[in-house]
Amino acid sequence: MKTETETEAGSTPVLSVRDARCVIPHARGDIVALGGVDLTLAEGEVLGLVGESGSGKSTLAKFVIGAPPPGSRTSGRVALNGVDLDGVRPERARLLRGRHIGTVFQDPMMALNPVVPIGRQISEGPRFLLGMSARDRRDLAVELLAQVGIPEPERRLKHYPHQFSGGMRQRITIAMALSCSPDVLIADEATTALDVTVQRQILDLLADLVSRRSLAMVLVGHDLSVIAGRTHTTAVMYGGRIVEHGPTERVFAAPRHPYTRSLLAAVPRPDDGSRARMTTIPGAPPDLAALGPGCAFAPRCALATDECRDGVPAPRGGSHWARCVHLDERAAS
Repeated sequence: MKTETETEAGSTPVLSVRDARCVIPHARGDIVALGGVDLTLAEGEVLGLVGESGSGKSTLAKFVIGAPPPGSRTSGRVALNGVDLDGVRPERARLLRGRHIGTVFQDPMMALNPVVPIGRQISEGPRFLLGMSARDRRDLAVELLAQVGIPEPERRLKHYPHQFSGGMRQRITIAMALSCSPDVLIADEATTALDVTVQRQILDLLADLVSRRSLAMVLVGHDLSVIAGRTHTTAVMYGGRIVEHGPTERVFAAPRHPYTRSLLAAVPRPDDGSRARMTTIPGAPPDLAALGPGCAFAPRCALATDECRDGVPAPRGGSHWARCVHLDERAAS
């Protein structure tokens, strides 16, 4: 992910988002779920999108796929392989999203129709978006089920979602997401509802499929250990904005934003041999209906000054950047 129009190699990114904004009307005032997010994703790049609950991760994912929260007001631009979706008819934009973006959500039962056999559900995308024949759709469904590890795929085409375990249902939604051979896969908390063993299996499956198909992927999550070990780049969200972005190894080894440092310090490390007490981040998450003009983290930050509260800081720091006027400074212990 870069903030420029093109990737470092100069090629057109598979996904580009410009100034994504999402405001949700509320009785207490407008909730600013996204406050202007820029994002680009290169072919084969795996981006980790992290942050606490309410930071805007899932809202950004929904913005990209064209399914923002009901009743919200949105602005900003999304481009797929250089095609600006705001520059084409809405019907064409929906087709392009369906064809080039595959999505795996947290709860597979919300993505699956309980009264339709899974073979038919996998075939719907290829039917409407690719015009594939019935025989080819069936063959594709069998192939995809085999690829995602469903045993006896041909026999199970006629089975219904309730006849599968939670982990198997998530594998089926992955097959659905891949059915139109997308360029981008968005996994939005795709393993949160699964037990630890199944989580690892699904993450291994996603990594294998992304590698074999040269897919770009946005891995949305709150488990920092997953993001650290399975992504090329990491973007940290807070208060509806990306506050830090860079190569994953550098973000985790040398975080530049005070929020990122606090987030990493709050992660328990049971195997490091120390007796250090796990830290917490002081204060409360930002009220998105009452954001001030400055940095959303300022009320919780030991480094905050009037400059932080006066306006939203611009990104600083090159390829590993953060939105902070006190870049790399640390509070006195």
